[in-house]
Amino acid sequence: MKKQGAFARLSTYMLRHKLIYAVLLLVTLFSIVLDLTMAWFLARITDAAVRLDVEAFKGLAWFGILFLAVAGLNTFVSAYLKTNVSAKIRNELRQDMMGHTLALPQSYFDRNHSGDLLSRFTNDNQSVGEACGHVILDLLRNPLLAIASFAYLLYINWLLALICLSIGPLLFLTGKIFGNAMRINSVRVQESMSRTTAFLNDVLGSSMVFKAFSMERRLQKQYVGYSEEIASGEKKKARIEGATGAISSLLGNLTFLLALVIAGWFVANGRLEVGAMIAFIQLMNYLVGPFSSLPGLVASMQQSLGAAERIFEVMDAPAEVKELPEAQVKQPDFTALQLKGLSFRYPDSEKQSLNGVSLELPRGRQMAVVGPSGGGKSTLFKLLLGFYQPDAGEIAINGRPIRELPLAGLRSYFAYVPQESGLYSGSIRDNIGSGRPGASEEEILEALRQANAYEFVMELPEGLDTDIGEHGSRLSGGQRQRLSIARAMLKDAPILLLDEATAALDNESERMVQQAIRKLMKDKTTLVIAHRLSTIQNADVILVLENGEIAERGRHEELLASGGRYAELYNSQLEEEAAEDEALSLA
Repeated sequence: MKKQGAFARLSTYMLRHKLIYAVLLLVTLFSIVLDLTMAWFLARITDAAVRLDVEAFKGLAWFGILFLAVAGLNTFVSAYLKTNVSAKIRNELRQDMMGHTLALPQSYFDRNHSGDLLSRFTNDNQSVGEACGHVILDLLRNPLLAIASFAYLLYINWLLALICLSIGPLLFLTGKIFGNAMRINSVRVQESMSRTTAFLNDVLGSSMVFKAFSMERRLQKQYVGYSEEIASGEKKKARIEGATGAISSLLGNLTFLLALVIAGWFVANGRLEVGAMIAFIQLMNYLVGPFSSLPGLVASMQQSLGAAERIFEVMDAPAEVKELPEAQVKQPDFTALQLKGLSFRYPDSEKQSLNGVSLELPRGRQMAVVGPSGGGKSTLFKLLLGFYQPDAGEIAINGRPIRELPLAGLRSYFAYVPQESGLYSGSIRDNIGSGRPGASEEEILEALRQANAYEFVMELPEGLDTDIGEHGSRLSGGQRQRLSIARAMLKDAPILLLDEATAALDNESERMVQQAIRKLMKDKTTLVIAHRLSTIQNADVILVLENGEIAERGRHEELLASGGRYAELYNSQLEEEAAEDEALSLA
């Protein structure tokens, strides 16, 4: 996306607030009138003082009081409206970006770090808001003030006006020379800050891990590297801005001194009044100042347009749905799930994650999927939920290919219990209620009872309204997982997907979670990724996935009797559990 493209898209947001910008334009023009009035006022006071006209001071004093009141009110209105319109546009950008982000496919989140997205929601959004409020109005005001001051200077003395105007092209050339360097460096600083935000997002969300492994020094060293990279870019920015400011200041002061000497010579020769000279000095500030600040304003706008590019990059990423789906409360009819020759490879991988997988799962049947890590188990779930589209083959529900179903309709068939609970900051009520929006409190409580979570929830000080913290950090692993099961119970979908739901739990927590899972599986069609093979002995069929292919399938007893891959995995796990029990007994 080119800079012009970013600005054109920002303009669509700005045009939503035409009235505010119209008032800001009037306020800006009025502020220029006030600045010129100040120059005129200084000239009148000086001339009255030189003439010893005491009577004139009374009227000038009252005018000065009125001028200060009007100028103060104008400044307040200007600052308020700039901040107001900036906040409105930032808010709209945030909402549009969030709406689009939620509609992005899972593949986008697999490719992009959440910390980078967070940086675009915060730092980049703030930068764009500043541009739409203060920077763009200053870019408009400064040239207008310079033109108006030049016109007034022409009225005072045309030769002095031309001398003052000579600084304009020189300062514009300075801005042109350094502007590109400012833009490139600003983008690099933004990218460094984005990488640092991503790193912080990882670190601050895993405090127990880095403390348990004594990773503090290593993480500090890594952060120092990220921080130094930002500091290096900011120092370079300071050098560029310092050089630009120094040259601008040199040119401005040189022009100012030259014009001042000539003006003084004109006063000495009676060709210019003292008051006109004072007005000239004030107008010089209004003419030189805007030119001097122009390079910095241009750099700030370029930085903000770079930030806008990063925001629009996210908003231009292809979404999986045009509109955010509504959760479907009514349970759909279900008879069977079929997979026919399903094959899939991730875009950046050379290895097939699934290769020619076929199966059928009728209503009410329980199927377990086992196998080594990387065998394709989780990928299978991602395809079922529509996170990715298969490269070959077909998934069908009730004989209808899922590609013909809207995503919301497809996902209404599934209740998903992930290995990690997937809870959000907020109350227990909010987290469980997301399983079925509009569910009554009694329905939520019943789901908690079925998930063996009712007792511990009721023992919490605020019960259902207890804030569980970031990702449920205020709860134990078993408690979080039981809440995840309660959410799935409340959804009451016909197909249940269990992704190693007890893999990270201790024995007692696993026992309680397994009890909850058995209740959840009752009368449900279940597809479970199993970690402990002892928990799936009663499954109607067990699939052994290895290298993306079904190596074996059958019931527990059949697979053990065949002595194949499943028997090898099962016996290996029994030996590990026996060794763990022996170690515990010796301890």
